[in-house]
Amino acid sequence: MAISFRPMREYMEKHHISYYRLGNEGIDAQTLQRIRHDQPITTTTLDALCRIMDCQPGDLIEYIKEAPDA
Repeated sequence: MAISFRPMREYMEKHHISYYRLGNEGIDAQTLQRIRHDQPITTTTLDALCRIMDCQPGDLIEYIKEAPDA
């Protein structure tokens, strides 16, 4: 997995934003589960998260370079 939502989890903790709040703001429970497990989401969802959390995409995701196969 090359994209991580670790920055989002840290941002949420720092700004006291819960998954419950995101769900109440319209983010689907299945999408929240995908975020918890660093699985892909759509750019539309990323847009909604930035709007709800008043942040930039870079505040929510990071690219992790994968080691080449040996």
